[in-house]
Amino acid sequence: MLARFLPLLIILIIVGLTACEEHGHEHSHSHSDDHSHSHEEYHRLTFWDAGLEVFARFELHENSGRIEGELFVSEGKSPVEHLSGEIHFMENRRSVTAQELEARRNGIFPFELFFEDSDEPQLAVIFQIGDEEYEIELGSVYRYAGHPEEPDVDDLAVLEKPMQWQMSIKSDVASTREIPDVVAGFGTILQNPQHYYEVRSPVDGHIDLNDSGILPSPGITVEGGDRLVAISPQFSSENSWTGQRLAYEQAKEAFERAERLLENDAISLREYQQREREYEVRRAGYHHFIESTHHGATIEDAGSDLYLNAVQSAVVAESYVVSGREVRQGDLLFTLFDPRYLWLEVLANRNELAGLPEITGAEIVMNRDERVTLSQSEVSLVSRDLRSDASGSRSKITLSVDNSSGSFSLNQPVRVRLKGSEGQYFPAVPNEALFDNESHKVIFIVHSGDQFERRMVQTGGSYGGWTAITEGLEEGERVVTQGIYPLHLMTGNVQIEDDHDH
Repeated sequence: MLARFLPLLIILIIVGLTACEEHGHEHSHSHSDDHSHSHEEYHRLTFWDAGLEVFARFELHENSGRIEGELFVSEGKSPVEHLSGEIHFMENRRSVTAQELEARRNGIFPFELFFEDSDEPQLAVIFQIGDEEYEIELGSVYRYAGHPEEPDVDDLAVLEKPMQWQMSIKSDVASTREIPDVVAGFGTILQNPQHYYEVRSPVDGHIDLNDSGILPSPGITVEGGDRLVAISPQFSSENSWTGQRLAYEQAKEAFERAERLLENDAISLREYQQREREYEVRRAGYHHFIESTHHGATIEDAGSDLYLNAVQSAVVAESYVVSGREVRQGDLLFTLFDPRYLWLEVLANRNELAGLPEITGAEIVMNRDERVTLSQSEVSLVSRDLRSDASGSRSKITLSVDNSSGSFSLNQPVRVRLKGSEGQYFPAVPNEALFDNESHKVIFIVHSGDQFERRMVQTGGSYGGWTAITEGLEEGERVVTQGIYPLHLMTGNVQIEDDHDH
């Protein structure tokens, strides 16, 4: 129960500390005009470009002909720690008044500029971050604008930039995306039979430890040529390797002796040829046995032992070897598979599968809502079985999947969304941009650097981490894409201010 409310508790503590510090500290800079400095008095200009945000928030002092405020500069979700540059009033692309940017704290630069001849100059900044130089026009400032206009929305919240940086809030422009028709189902990751093999004992004998004293266990990755197991063959049995090897050694020794005798005319040509044929037969049988991989492994003759080595890089799926265990020829010792190539067996609605003639991708959802989206080149159809299961409503489809990323594990249960060949275009947001507020879906629209609109929307289909918004969002609007849950908590019933040095 505590874990469920822990994020809310943390936010409330932050809110409390912020409020206390606001009462306990003086404002870091004085104002000549007597204002309460509420958020309604601020004029706002914001510039976004990819991950860069430049946000100017200022008060307009008409009587003294000046503006006074702060510039907030962010990259990604964090304040810019080091930059050099100036903020300007520009008239006809000419600077008429300027101030050097000096940070009050990371990412925050106070400024004060005076109007000159023009009543509506452009507010611009010129600065350098590392090797990058920027010249940005934030917008025009009208000397007699009076009270700033606020966005005409029902539910607007203000959240200070320092608090946004602490909460890692990120936003982006909503774009139109193709959201395909999908069929949802449940699946299991299986081995691909074309990349799966078994290792069986080639002889009767018993299991010895490897030189390392370790036998491979399930889940262990072995490389081609790695030692799997050592087998000590029995001296006498129906499938005795020792007997076969001894017969080969004896035939080899007899042939070499016959060669010496033939040189001294101490043996007939016929007898020599008989020993030669016997040796060649035994040698062929020996090399066929050693060089064959029909038992699933390469065989290495180590004298008293036979070593079984991995044919290729693979993962051990099952192991039936125990040191000292007796084995018979053909007994299963290991199963191995190449984890880069797997099968996905999916059960889904029979009628929906029948209406999906082509599969062009798959979204696979694992534990903790981790998602992997596979393109058409990473997934291919193996088989369809449109017969119903026992429930009468589901059918099975088998896919070959590329697991080069190592995202999937053998026998892993997953949720699956199969993508068809056609889709529709909608304004779409990342799944993380949506918040379930009771029975409604909520997103946050960014109106300026510190103004957020809580907006209820209607959603459509989703795929690849994106959800279609069928009502309530226009292409080009800026949406919070990360940090929406703490933003929801922080802006639910309270306006957070962090306008002071601490």
